[in-house]
Amino acid sequence: MATEVHWFLFDLGNTVIKLAYERVMENICKRAAVTRNELVELLEAPGAYRDMERGATSFEQFYEFLTDKAGYRGSLQDLHETWSDFFDGPLPGMEDLLNRLRRKYRIAFLSNSNEVHAEVVPRKFATLFEKDDRLIFSHRFKCAKPDPEMFQRALEVIGALPSQVAFVDDLLENVIAARSVGLTAFQFRDAFALQRDLESAGLL
Repeated sequence: MATEVHWFLFDLGNTVIKLAYERVMENICKRAAVTRNELVELLEAPGAYRDMERGATSFEQFYEFLTDKAGYRGSLQDLHETWSDFFDGPLPGMEDLLNRLRRKYRIAFLSNSNEVHAEVVPRKFATLFEKDDRLIFSHRFKCAKPDPEMFQRALEVIGALPSQVAFVDDLLENVIAARSVGLTAFQFRDAFALQRDLESAGLL
């Protein structure tokens, strides 16, 4: 396995960059007529968060959804600022681990994302990425993890076979989906546990 892998494909949110999910929920609720739990449930509904990740809903349509369904009273710009504040910074140890992996492998990132985050992340965390890295954002491909099609599209972008790619994600459902299409996949807990897993697999 170790000799076959040429690429590492990383999830971004809560794998490389810590998400500030609760802060975003709190700040939306400050301008809305729903509780935090009601908002979380609404975000799974058609026309909301998940549909943005699949490119089926634009950010402006998402704003209209929140205005209609959650009684959101802020402006589109207010929501844009709140939604842009979804990220706290790199998780401990991840920058060093990525730099270590780059000595031997190509690096790509596969994120269930949306038009706002796809613009914010490369700018706000420019030091995390190198010019040869690939950034693959789900909404641009009209599908999202754990859909096997998302992994197939990612393989097309990087020009690799499943056996040539190791995938890392914090969500078990995405790890299982990646394995189902032939990728070597690891569930992320923290950078130091991942390093041990990769060493055990002969990849570090």
